[in-house]
Amino acid sequence: MPVPQIIHQIDEVIRDMHKPRQIKIKSLQTLAMTCWREVVPEYGTKTFAELKFDEIQKRWSMVRDEVEKYETKDQILYVLDWPASSGNFYWLK
Repeated sequence: MPVPQIIHQIDEVIRDMHKPRQIKIKSLQTLAMTCWREVVPEYGTKTFAELKFDEIQKRWSMVRDEVEKYETKDQILYVLDWPASSGNFYWLK
C-alpha cells in the first residue's frame, strides 16, 4: 500500500467518531506498522543496523511531507512513531 494512502487512512481512523476506541487503536497500530514496512522494509532485520542514518532520514522526510497536508498531522506523527515509542494513544477518542 502506498504511503500517501496509509497516511490518508490514519487520518480517517483518527477522525472517525463512531468506532470504539480500542478498535481504532488496533487499526492505527496496524497502519503504523504497514507504513514502517513501506518506508523501512529493513526494520527488524540484520540489514537495518547497516542502514545509514541519513538514508533513514531521507526516507522519512517524504513521509513528513505527506503528513503536513493533514490537520491531524500531530496525531498522525504520534501514530507513526508508535512502533518505536510504544505510546498509549491517550489522546484518542
